[in-house]
Amino acid sequence: MREISKTLLLLILLPMVMAVITVLTTSKLYILSILFPLITLVIALSLSDKPTISITLGTDKSVLYVDEELNIELNVDVHGGFGLLIIRAPPIPSTSMAEGFELIKGNNVHVIFKGFGDVNRRFTYVLRAVKRGNYSLGGIDYIYYNILGIHEPIKGFIKLEGYVQVIPRIRIVRRVLGIVKPRQGLPRYSPSRLGPYSTEFRSVRNYVPGDPYKFINWKATARDPNRRIMVNEYEREGLRTTIILLDLGWWMRHGTVEDNPLEYGVSLTLSLSRVLLRYGYNVGLWTIPMGPRVIPSSGTVQYYKLLRELMIVKALPIKGYTMDPALYRLIQETNPALIIVTNVNRESIESIIGIINRLPTRALIIDIVPDTILMRNLIKGLPCNQWVIRDRVRLYRVLPRNAKVITWDPACEGVGSLIARISTYLGRWL
Repeated sequence: MREISKTLLLLILLPMVMAVITVLTTSKLYILSILFPLITLVIALSLSDKPTISITLGTDKSVLYVDEELNIELNVDVHGGFGLLIIRAPPIPSTSMAEGFELIKGNNVHVIFKGFGDVNRRFTYVLRAVKRGNYSLGGIDYIYYNILGIHEPIKGFIKLEGYVQVIPRIRIVRRVLGIVKPRQGLPRYSPSRLGPYSTEFRSVRNYVPGDPYKFINWKATARDPNRRIMVNEYEREGLRTTIILLDLGWWMRHGTVEDNPLEYGVSLTLSLSRVLLRYGYNVGLWTIPMGPRVIPSSGTVQYYKLLRELMIVKALPIKGYTMDPALYRLIQETNPALIIVTNVNRESIESIIGIINRLPTRALIIDIVPDTILMRNLIKGLPCNQWVIRDRVRLYRVLPRNAKVITWDPACEGVGSLIARISTYLGRWL
C-alpha cells in the first residue's frame, strides 16, 4: 500500500465518483469521463513492472602516463518498466578517480527515457589523466523513476572491479654524456661498492636494524660492557651507488594538485634513475621523513621497484626529520652519491639543515621552485626570470658546507637539461 502513489489513487477514485454522478444525473456525457480514467488506469497498471537494468563499462587501457587519454565505453540495457533512467559513470565526485582524471570529451552522466520497447544504448567518453596513482574504477550510480509514479524510485550501484594505473611523467634521456661531459665522466665502477657480501673482513661494529643475523659476533657481544649487540662487517661487491632522498614534507605540495614540487620530484627521480641504471649504477631510494625505501640495486627490475614505491608517496605535514639508522649504515659502507630532492624555503630550511648535518657524506640538493608554476597559472605568457632564484640564494648560504644546490624551475627548464647538470656533479664533486 505504501508504494501506491497519489496519482494511482486518484485514477481509482475518479471513475467511481464519476460513476455515481452519472447514475444520479442520468447523463450519457459523463460516461466518457469514466472511460478515460479507466483506460489510463489499465495502462498504468500494465507499466507498473520494475525494469531489469544491465550496465557494463570498459576501458581501452589499464596503464597510462600522466596527460594520456583514457577511452571509456558504457553499455546500457533496460528491459521492462516505463520511465526515466539517470546514470552516472566514473569518475564519480568525491572519489580518488575524480582527483586523478578530468573529462575532456563526451559525458559520463546520461538520462535515458524508457518507453514501451527495450533500450540498448552505447555511450563513449574520454578522460585525461592528470595525476599519478592507482585508481579504482569504483562503480556506476543509477536511479530509475517510473513516469507515472507507480512505485518509489529505484536506486542502484554497480561495483566495477577494474583498476587504472597512471604512471608519472618520465623523460627518456638517451645521451647525457653527449650534452655535458663531466671532468671524470660517469664511472661504471668505483671504490664505492654495494652488492653481495664478500668474505673480506672489514671491522666489528654495533648492530643496526637491517643487518643480517648471521653476521652477529656473539663473542664480541658477550664481551661488550654495555651489553650491545656487535656484528662483523664485510666488504661488499658491486657497482657505483647513488641514493636519492625524496622529501615528503608539506612544502612539497606548494602549487596545484597536478603541478607541485612532489610531482616534479617523482618524475625527476624516475627519469634520473633510468639514466643511472643504464650507465651501470646501483640506485636506491629513501623518503624523508621515515617512509617508503628501496635498497640500492641495479637492472630493470630495480627501476620497477622504484616506480612501485613512487606511485603511492604523498606529502604530509611534519615537524622535523629523523635519520634512518639503516640509511646511515648504508652511507658509511658504500660512500654513495647522495641526491636530495626537496623544496628549499623558510618552512623547510631548518629540517633540511638538520638532516644534512646527520649525513656522513656530501649531498647534492635539487631545489624545485614552484613559484613560476603558480604564477604561470595566474598570468598567461609569464616569462622565465631569475627573481625567485635570487631570493633563495639567501637560504642557500646557511646550508652546511657538505651540501651543493642545483635550483630547478620546472616551468622554465626540462628534465633532460637538469639531468645533464646533475651529471657534472656526479663525475666531479660527489
